Amino acid sequence: MKRLLLALALPHENADDRLGAHGHELLYTGVGKVNAALALTQALATRERDGLLVVNLGSAGSPVFRTGEVVQARQFFERDMDARAIGVPLGLTPFETDSHIDSSLLLPDLPHATCYTGDSFVTEPHPHLDLEIIDMEAYALAKACQRLGVPFASLKFITDGADGAAAADWQEAVHLSAEKLSAALRLLEQEL
Repeated sequence: MKRLLLALALPHENADDRLGAHGHELLYTGVGKVNAALALTQALATRERDGLLVVNLGSAGSPVFRTGEVVQARQFFERDMDARAIGVPLGLTPFETDSHIDSSLLLPDLPHATCYTGDSFVTEPHPHLDLEIIDMEAYALAKACQRLGVPFASLKFITDGADGAAAADWQEAVHLSAEKLSAALRLLEQEL
């Protein structure tokens, strides 16, 4: 079995250390793309990367999936990258050939979705993008893994509908994420 490094933004997403009970190393990155990229890059720079799989576990909003559902991200986009003024489509990074990233591992028993990462908590529909699942770290984590040649997977617990009630819903639901993410992590461990 591969060695797993579990990357979460916050301890809030690991209530009662349910994810720690799996025996894998945990990394809390902090909130947002910059914190996530820095924390994971530093962690990967100090570890043997052969045989390692980084698994991002955490909360996400979604106008598509039900609150309480676990969804596996299959692709990652940076939703707040906006270089349309120079002819680059919204969500794509200019002058890069790898502006979206695909997951290296997909589980057949979970729904799959595209994850849109940005540095804002979403409380209303995006005016230009149809967002499936929305978070604040996964794209940055996926990109760090891509650049360093480390396989990456992401499992997200849907805490809210990315709507006007999102902030209150997230605070109520995030403590439930560890239980559901732990069950999804067992599915991933069985696939390995």
